[in-house]
Amino acid sequence: MKTITLSVYAALIAVVTLAGSAQLTPAAAGSLDWLGNDNYVRCLKYVSALARGDAAAYDRGRRACNRQYYPGHPGYDY
Repeated sequence: MKTITLSVYAALIAVVTLAGSAQLTPAAAGSLDWLGNDNYVRCLKYVSALARGDAAAYDRGRRACNRQYYPGHPGYDY
């Protein structure tokens, strides 16, 4: 009986410790407001189709889309 009680307390402490160590704020994926810019999304799709898996070509195209649709916008990687 004493072993069962001790096991229950140990399990309770483990659950409380695990719940207490969890982050209280969810992970953020960043702002998705750029999805509302249809021309920018269309540019990215076009660049993706032209790059055909070439990461360097896609990066150059993505930067060109950023320069065209978000000129001087801080936070965008040109």
